[in-house]
Amino acid sequence: MSGPLKKSSATETEVSLGWIVGLHGIKGEVRVHLHNRDSDFFAEKRELELVHPDGERRRVKMSARPGAKNRVLGRIENVKVREQARLLMGWELIVPKSDLPELDGSEFYHHELIDLDVVTENGESVGVLKEIQSAGPVDMWIVKTPDDEVYIPALEEFIVEVDLVEGRVVLENGWNSNF
Repeated sequence: MSGPLKKSSATETEVSLGWIVGLHGIKGEVRVHLHNRDSDFFAEKRELELVHPDGERRRVKMSARPGAKNRVLGRIENVKVREQARLLMGWELIVPKSDLPELDGSEFYHHELIDLDVVTENGESVGVLKEIQSAGPVDMWIVKTPDDEVYIPALEEFIVEVDLVEGRVVLENGWNSNF
């Protein structure tokens, strides 16, 4: 995963969007690790909670833009200089789940998939989806099995169905023989 591997401070009704991981320039911009850096969620200024690792919370407004390479650069309202931005390093970006845009039927938010049972088309249990790593062009699902964990690329060719009502992900029967 590109970015911090930290436990989120998000509650049941919230979702973590990422962390402030660096500084950019001298006018208070920050480098942000977003779990979905392709999202246009911050194209316009949004309200969110910044959460310090010690639990302190601050309500702020932030916008973001793409930076060089895979960077995302954030502008937090009333943060005007580098020294102010430096104090926000390591803070998590959290929003209420209700603030997330609606998705079409074939898309899912990561938080909706965590803790779903993973089974094959034959009904054989693979495990429970515990983590999603966004390390490149394809997300990697980390599924906890009774003995270990397996890594499954989130590719349409392996995934038959995501059923949020039943709480499961169905994989093609031969999913593990493809890699």
